[in-house]
Amino acid sequence: MNKVDLRHSAPVVSNTRICTDHYRLVLQEDRLASATLPGQFVNIRVHNREDLILRRPFSVALVKPEQSLFEIVYRVVGKGTSAMTDLQPDDVVNLLGPLGKGFRIPKKATNCLLLGGGCGVAPLWGVADKLYRTNSKMIVVLGFQSSAMVFGEDKFQAYGADTLITTDDGSYGLKGFVSEHLGKAMDRQIDRAYVCGPTPMIKAVTPILKQANVACEISLEAYMGCGFGVCLSCVVSVRNGEAIEKQRVCVEGPVFRLEDIVLDHET
Repeated sequence: MNKVDLRHSAPVVSNTRICTDHYRLVLQEDRLASATLPGQFVNIRVHNREDLILRRPFSVALVKPEQSLFEIVYRVVGKGTSAMTDLQPDDVVNLLGPLGKGFRIPKKATNCLLLGGGCGVAPLWGVADKLYRTNSKMIVVLGFQSSAMVFGEDKFQAYGADTLITTDDGSYGLKGFVSEHLGKAMDRQIDRAYVCGPTPMIKAVTPILKQANVACEISLEAYMGCGFGVCLSCVVSVRNGEAIEKQRVCVEGPVFRLEDIVLDHET
């Protein structure tokens, strides 16, 4: 079997702020744009920063193979992501990818629920794009801390999705968490669900989805040192039949089936 080269150099097309602390980075690279599935990620080496040794993992938000483009949404939280805001068009980004396992998209039209929170909203753009191409119906529920952090609503609306926004402080959309308003979506016919967001959100929505017996896939967040399974810093507990075993979010994930995930209180 031929070895796949995951190393890429991708020129920057644009790097724009889309809300108070999130940026949308558009890169151009034909192989990545063609091969990346929704839910997979790339490991980026921060531009011209020898002091930042470890690469940073970022989920791919959306690919446009016909234009050789792929998009990443990142939140500015530290030195690495702060340095990324300096990227300008025609700068070249060194990265590895696509990495991990992505979401599985049905080939036929179905009724789907998409749940996202914070940075976890962006990877669902790719899911919505694929579902739109199958003529699937989508209900989308997104959660943010405040109106200043809301982004991406227009992306889902462009795919014809019925989109509901929640904010912790009620400054935009409905006040409260995604889990508090999930019942509005669960009243409808739902065949599949896709979830991507912070761990507290995942823990809150998981019991609701299990009770509804909805086929569901969840993208887990974890600290990744290497991104390709060597350092074992992103290990989580996962069911394998009757047994519970350790698996790596960066290799066996980041997308797992709902029924396979073991939450803290279940161990």
